[in-house]
Amino acid sequence: MFHSLRLVVFNALMTRALNINDDERHHPELAVFRLAFQGRRFKLLITQGIIAEYQMASGESFSVQLQPELDNHLRQGRAIYREESRLSRPFIELGDVPNQHRAFILDAIAANAEYLITDRRRWLNLSDQLYQSYGLRIVTPERFVELEG
Repeated sequence: MFHSLRLVVFNALMTRALNINDDERHHPELAVFRLAFQGRRFKLLITQGIIAEYQMASGESFSVQLQPELDNHLRQGRAIYREESRLSRPFIELGDVPNQHRAFILDAIAANAEYLITDRRRWLNLSDQLYQSYGLRIVTPERFVELEG
């Protein structure tokens, strides 16, 4: 268990916003990153499943832009990589969440992450259920800032 770390998972589109670093177009997302990383309050959880989703969402730009960004976060101590073989993914009914997106939720739960930050409605609809059962809060960027700001 990883209780001493406060872990957060950002969906792929949010991570792309961090890489673009355009405050005008992505202000809510960038505010979340600043808050999470301020004083090293949270670490970004990275697993192979999460990376696969980032790759799918980013396409060809992943290896050129996003992978170096993730590597930088790892070097700077703002992210932590967990081997999936060391995580015990629970079996959870995730309704209509597509299979390719399940790694975010399952790895977040298995690593005891506190937050999964997203604007995806399907994921947000699971928030109450997963918070009560596993302590994972699935919230929008704005809600994260409200709760942790």
